[in-house]
Amino acid sequence: MHIVAIYNNKGGEGKSTVTVGIAEFLAANRNKKVLVIDLDAQASSSCALLGRVALNTAISERRTVVELAAQLRQSRKPSIDPEQFIVWRAGKDARGSALESLALLVPEGDRMYDVETSMQWGRHNDLFLKHLKPKLTEFDYVLLDLPANVTKSAMICINGLSMADFVLIPTRSTHISLNGLPRTFSLIDQIRDVNGNGRPSVVGFLLNATDKRNQQYRSIVKPVVEVAMDGDIPAFFKNHWPSSPAFEASTDEDRDARTLKERFGTAYEHARKVARELEVACEKYEHKQAQPVKLNIWQKLGLA
Repeated sequence: MHIVAIYNNKGGEGKSTVTVGIAEFLAANRNKKVLVIDLDAQASSSCALLGRVALNTAISERRTVVELAAQLRQSRKPSIDPEQFIVWRAGKDARGSALESLALLVPEGDRMYDVETSMQWGRHNDLFLKHLKPKLTEFDYVLLDLPANVTKSAMICINGLSMADFVLIPTRSTHISLNGLPRTFSLIDQIRDVNGNGRPSVVGFLLNATDKRNQQYRSIVKPVVEVAMDGDIPAFFKNHWPSSPAFEASTDEDRDARTLKERFGTAYEHARKVARELEVACEKYEHKQAQPVKLNIWQKLGLA
């Protein structure tokens, strides 16, 4: 089992779109059993994969990741059955690359803050790591969709990052996007310190809405990519997601796609390659200890 957090502390980098795309391709194209844990109060991944009606039903039945966290927090000897909180999206009956079934743990934005105020940094960071992660071994991949602007007080998100093996960082090819990377790594490093196990490791950056042929990429992103090639920061994925209406439409909750090609259209091949590259990266970094990024690297790149 590999647990991968899709995380960038800056908003608007495409975390939910990336989560949905990778989940669909791992399940339908790579024959993996996938669980998506949506930790973003906006519930974009949940809406895209389940639809609004199924999401609201799960919330009304208190089958959410927030309710799960609350039960773990309140118990002196935590023990939960994840199945009572998991919602399943059925697979589609179609020829070709039919969408496969997916499991989800959905958020509940209205209750998240109330539950998190009862949790403390340094004391409740590892509830998911100790009590949820060991019970998810039936899944090949667990994907965590995290929101932007995560702080130490966002304890449900902190728990998600704490149980992750890996982090994939989507980023756009702009100065504003790259300027958010030091804060992203700062929180990851703090969680590693608390965990004491060297996890999570950053498996790489995924360029989103990027055209490698234009001047913006060459002047803004390429120097950072070259530093990554020297090993001073994690690598950039060889494959990327281009700026594409098909990608934007892939998370439309009103679409009734039955196959990968219906859902991703002309973006199909890009998403397929990214999902496969993530597989390879997880295998590569499975037994490697994470290396912290030196602060002066961000300064040299003009990002700190």
